[in-house]
This record gives sequence, C-alpha cells and structure tokens, in this order.
Amino acid sequence: MDNIYLLIFYSVLFIFLLVTFFLVMYIRNQNMMWQQKRLFQETEILQQKELLSAVIESQEIERKRIGEDLHDEIGGTLSAIKLMLNAAKNQNTLNINTITEAKTLIDQMIVDVRNIAHDLSPPGLAMFGLYTTIEGFTDLINNTKQIEVTVSHQPFIEQRLLNEKAELALFRVITQLIANTLKHANASQISIVFKPNEQQLEIDYMDNGNGFDLVVLDNKKGIGMQNIYSRLQMINAIFTIETKPNNGFKINIVCPIS
Repeated sequence: MDNIYLLIFYSVLFIFLLVTFFLVMYIRNQNMMWQQKRLFQETEILQQKELLSAVIESQEIERKRIGEDLHDEIGGTLSAIKLMLNAAKNQNTLNINTITEAKTLIDQMIVDVRNIAHDLSPPGLAMFGLYTTIEGFTDLINNTKQIEVTVSHQPFIEQRLLNEKAELALFRVITQLIANTLKHANASQISIVFKPNEQQLEIDYMDNGNGFDLVVLDNKKGIGMQNIYSRLQMINAIFTIETKPNNGFKINIVCPIS
C-alpha cells in the first residue's frame, strides 16, 4: 500500500513538474514573442520616421528649386520689364520698339511659367501615361547626341496599369535616375525596359557607366537617391540595385498594380 501511495506521489510530482516546465516555457516564449513584436514595432516606427523625414526633405528641396526658378526666371523678367517701362515713362519715349521688347519678354516669361508647371506635373502623363511620357522625355535627350537612351515595353499593353500617383512617382524616379547617369556615370548608353503583367509593373533601368560601390551608397546616400528611395516606398514598390565600380549600374523596380 505504501508503494502505491509513493507511486501516486511521484506521479503527481512528475505531472506537476511537467506542467510547471511547460508553463515556464510558454511564458518564456510569450515574453520572447512580445519582445520581438515590440522590437519590430520600434523598427517600423523608426523607418516611418526616416521615410517621413526623407519625404519632407524632398518636398523642401522641390519647393526651394521652384522658388529659385520663380525668382531667377520670372522675377528677373518682370524686373526687366519694369525697368524698361519706367525708363520709357521717365524719358517720355514709349514707342513701338519698347512695346515690342516688353512683349518679347512677356512671351518668354509665359514660356518659363509653362516649363515650371510642366516640371511640377508633366502634362503628357495624365493624357498618355507613363510609358509614352518617358519616351517623349528620352527623345529630347537622344536629340542631343550625347548619350543613347532606349525604351522598350515587353510586352506592349495599351491600357493604363497604374494610378496617377504611382505613375508620377515612377516618372520622377526614372528622370532622377537619368539625371544621375548624366551627371556622374560617364555612360554612353541607357536602357529602360517596362515589363508589365496583371499583378505588377516591373522596370529595369541600366547604364554602362562607371558604377560604384554599393557599401558607399548605403553609408552615404545623396539627395537624389534619397528621393528615389522615398518615392518608391510611398507607392509600395520594391527595388534591387546591382552595381560595381567600372561595371555599370542597374536597378530593378517592381510596382504592384492596385
């Protein structure tokens, strides 16, 4: 009888220890999961803050550029017209030549305003879409005979795949990439390939320029690359970069079709 009680005691003790062990393991796992979740949330919040900072910085740079354009081009032209008319008024010599010169300056100012407006929102984008607008943009570059830019659509799909926000962001990204190539890469060729399907639009951008060290890029991003990163993140696009010194530059962009 004593052996039975002893067996029961040890059995209960074993079950108790087993339950205690699983309970401790469960609590430990829950704590680890909670810590991981908290770390993930903190990382996500930090990334959102960095993205917001990059977006705000990009907007401030854009506002500064627009302000400089307005000041230098429009402000300068208006000042010239004012001086011309004041001089004619003071000398009482307002004639057809003065009026013609003023009209010429006003016509130039209208062109400058139109160019600034086009920079803010390319007019062809809303009407013709991203692919055609990029083609038109690269045609202007090809006409300079300084670099060869090829644009292809594989396969070609006539309908618009993306909303206006995504198209504008990708247009800005591609034009910034072209600007980076022209400024820094010493390249002779640029290739832009659009690869659409039902779920996403994939874009391959490549040049045969100098390339660079990706580690250096990660440690020190210029304003242009920061703008590219922030614009792609805002439209939930993912990207990969392949580049090496003296081996060109390639970026693959995948934008989901919502």
